[in-house]
Formats: sequence, C-alpha cells, structure tokens
Amino acid sequence: MNVLKRFLHVALPVAVLVMAGVAGNSNVASAYGRADAPLAQIELSANCNDPTFGLCQQVGLGGIWLWIEIDSGSTADVAGAGCGHVRGVGGGAGPIKGELTWSYGTAAQAAGAGAFIFGVDPGDRYYLVRLAPTEVFAFPTTQGHYSFHPVPAVTIQLQVAP
Repeated sequence: MNVLKRFLHVALPVAVLVMAGVAGNSNVASAYGRADAPLAQIELSANCNDPTFGLCQQVGLGGIWLWIEIDSGSTADVAGAGCGHVRGVGGGAGPIKGELTWSYGTAAQAAGAGAFIFGVDPGDRYYLVRLAPTEVFAFPTTQGHYSFHPVPAVTIQLQVAP
C-alpha cells in the first residue's frame, strides 16, 4: 500500500480539478464477477505532464491509472499503476492493487472527509472511496464519462460504468 500512497500524492492534488459531464444512472454493475455483488466500475486516468503548469509544479510530473470495482458491503477492489518522472533525469512506475473500503456520501460529506471530488453528480450522491487512512476520493454514482483538460499535457478522464 506504500506504493499506492506515494503515487496518490501525485494524483490527489490533480483531483481538485473538477471534471464535467454526466450520463444516465443504474444500480446494477456488469463488473467482472458476481461473488462480490458489484455495483459499479470506476476507471480513472489522471496525468500531469506540463512542467510550467502550477499544479504539476506542486505535485511533480507523472500520473495515476486506476480501475476500481465498487462492491456491495462497502468493499472495493483496485488495480492500476502510478508513475512519476523528472525531465532529463528519469523516473519510475509501480503497480497499485488491493482491497479498499467505501461509503455513500454527498458533496458536503465528501468535503468534510477531506475527499478529492471527481466530477459533479447531478443527484449529489458519491462513492467515498478510502485509498489510505487519510486519503479519500469521491466519485459520482451517476454513470457516465467525466473529463477535465485545463492545458495540454494535463488531463483527467473518469468513467463510471455498470
């Protein structure tokens, strides 16, 4: 989990850039297995690769790519990777894999938990996914694609799917 925490420190500040776009909602997921009673799949790609952009100067260059299966019973599975690099020097990447916990919440509850909110859910309902003891991501429960691209080489793509 140390790799997860280290790479999330790169992506967490990126998360404050709120993405736009929503689609329909469903309560049943078509995720990879039925044993965990999956509710949703979340795919996240966050990249910060413009050394002149203030956020990238703060968090460093790199990215994080996650797939999260939200299961009933407040559990979740995560798989992905994170990387960081310094131009002209090099960098590295590492896998992210494990079990997480989550709960439902509103935007106000997410903010109160110190969560980074990805997108604006039209129903004000979020999956509050705990990535580490003090790190929480808030993902809209409304299915759809959420995207933010403030400058070239900085982008966040989020998909909430059944």
